[in-house]
Amino acid sequence: MIKKIFLLLLIVTVLAPARSTADEGMWLVNMFEKSIYPQMVKKGLKMKSKEIYNEADKNALSNAIVSLDFGCTGSMISNNGLMITNHHCAYGDIHSLSTPEKNYLEEGFWALKLADERPIKGKNVLFLRKVLDVTDEVKAEVAAMQKEGFKGMMMRRVYKTVENKYKKGTDNEVICASMWNSTKFCIFFYDVYTDVRLVGAPPVSIGAFGAEADNWGWPQHKGDFALYRVYGDKDGRPSAYSKDNQPIAPNRVLDVSIKGVKEGDYAMIMGYPGKTNRYVSSFEVKEKQEIINPIVVEIRRARLDVWKKHMDADPAVRLKYSDKYFSISNYTDYAKWENKCFIRYDVVSIREQEEKELAEWINSSPATAEKYGKLLENMKKGFEARAQFIRDRAYFRDCWTSVSEVVQQAKRFSRVTGDMEKAGMDKLSVNDKLFQTELKGADHDLYNVYDLATDRELFKQQLSFFLKYVSPKLYTGALAKWKEEFNGDAGRIADYVFDNSVYTTREKFLKYFETPRTKEEILSDPAVQLAESSSIQMVTAENEKVNKALGFDPESLTTQYGRALFQMRESKGVAQYPDANSTMRISYGTVGGLVPADGITYSYRTTINGYREKKDKSNYEFNVGARMDSLMKAGDWGRWGEKGELYTDFLTNTDITGGNSGSPVMNAKGQLIGLAFDGNRESMSGDAYFHPKYFKTVNVDIRFVLWVIDKYAGAGSLINEMNIVKK
Repeated sequence: MIKKIFLLLLIVTVLAPARSTADEGMWLVNMFEKSIYPQMVKKGLKMKSKEIYNEADKNALSNAIVSLDFGCTGSMISNNGLMITNHHCAYGDIHSLSTPEKNYLEEGFWALKLADERPIKGKNVLFLRKVLDVTDEVKAEVAAMQKEGFKGMMMRRVYKTVENKYKKGTDNEVICASMWNSTKFCIFFYDVYTDVRLVGAPPVSIGAFGAEADNWGWPQHKGDFALYRVYGDKDGRPSAYSKDNQPIAPNRVLDVSIKGVKEGDYAMIMGYPGKTNRYVSSFEVKEKQEIINPIVVEIRRARLDVWKKHMDADPAVRLKYSDKYFSISNYTDYAKWENKCFIRYDVVSIREQEEKELAEWINSSPATAEKYGKLLENMKKGFEARAQFIRDRAYFRDCWTSVSEVVQQAKRFSRVTGDMEKAGMDKLSVNDKLFQTELKGADHDLYNVYDLATDRELFKQQLSFFLKYVSPKLYTGALAKWKEEFNGDAGRIADYVFDNSVYTTREKFLKYFETPRTKEEILSDPAVQLAESSSIQMVTAENEKVNKALGFDPESLTTQYGRALFQMRESKGVAQYPDANSTMRISYGTVGGLVPADGITYSYRTTINGYREKKDKSNYEFNVGARMDSLMKAGDWGRWGEKGELYTDFLTNTDITGGNSGSPVMNAKGQLIGLAFDGNRESMSGDAYFHPKYFKTVNVDIRFVLWVIDKYAGAGSLINEMNIVKK
């Protein structure tokens, strides 16, 4: 599992540098001292830089910050391995543990003793231990391989060579990552813990209160947190799951402050932001604004509507599809608000102005003119030429790839024919060992998390979009044939497939293979034939045709564009930070409210009153539940309240992106005051453009978290593990 994660990280490289303005920037934690530390102190920071990151000091703040599979961030909050992150980061794990009889998503999960904690298979928690600059070594390897004629996946070979060198003599995992568009390279050393157990999570009525309706919005009131515990061997080192493992004693644990926040307070965030592309070209922004995002919103919203219809009608269907719905809805809303921000801030024009500055710099010297002279001209030509391909690819991804569980199941299982050929088998039946092996891999993915009626209706809808919008040259075979036979009626095609495929139910599937089946019979199933009618290889071939006609690949020009920007700014002495790439970063700012539009002013924090005002038993997203309702009426906030109020969420102007979810929000002393879990809708241009006025981070107040653990869950023993501070 961890190897797959590492490979994904290596693929994600930084595409462009970014300029610091106001509190903009996700700065490399090992480089922030020379770039932004003085500004942080000016804002109110009361820590020395070496107290934040220091490879020679195990007590440095960074040692309390962890990555969860390079997808979310967490922080260590007890000397007994307790780790806190967002509820939405744990959503998939909670869902995987839930059953109709014990639905932890809706009931919550609390392990009041170690023996009740639930191991999460495949979960990894990573601690950063060291960073080295290996730019010279990487460039030397590149030069050597180019001399030998290597092409294709050359950089993967280069990274592997350098990683293997530094792997010697350490039990750390090592990852080589690119910075500033392959201008610099660093090696990151991690301790990777794989025995991770779920400790606590509130129900979705708290952890995801407001759900999709409030997503990316403000004001919010979510109690978006979850607790895990990290285990190691008897020496505290990483170890595969074992009943003999023990909770680790982290090098550093965050103090938990219950002082609260006020407007203007210093705040900083440390975490593992996934990917930004802050200074993309106007061509890329325009492509996303005019082609990609509208397709994402249209197709995914339609898919969500089908799921929601069936989920609202049947709790069993809700449980099956809740994780998928949560994942898809999050980015669907993001794409919608990103486009609104692109238009509102006129990001295309901002980038065009930047390109004028870049053009002047390119033409200012013979060397830069020779290297980049045709760059902007070719980018304009290339992005215009590939518009139709980008449109087809976007529809292919959202209408075809992994839409129908039945079709995907058929495609996965049909690959058994290749194994039959290798084994010299003419036929396959349920009694064969090969069948049972394939069944273990494919069966769980479908029949345990799938509803036939939902899948059928969804596929009718998505196939309709596919036939309407995707170029016929991107599909052949059975689909092209059935399109003609059924007069382009996607509903009739889908019904034919679902009525005649053996993959629609487990019973039908197993019954079919009671009789030994040939490879030809397996491949003749209509769901298999449909799946083989279109493929990513066909899409890639179309892209290659476009590039061949152009004489260059527009995608590669974006890399050159990023390098040119970096060099221009470097020549002008502009401080730069690399785009996010799942390496540890630090950002800073202050607590404050929001003026999202003319005549509208929002406070910087919310209270439990939001639950009272929004609660609605008829609306799943706002149904607070009987226990929460009772506790709110009692109004016992304990030591977690402030002057008779219980505060839930607050805003900061810190710079974050995906991957920062669960990041600790810390005060000037490095004490935990909240968890970052969202951004406001006005900041949704953040992947490409940081707006200094409207960019906000939405955080859950740590005192609300503690109140839920204490009063709602009755899990005071977990709080006793923490170091609670009032000053």
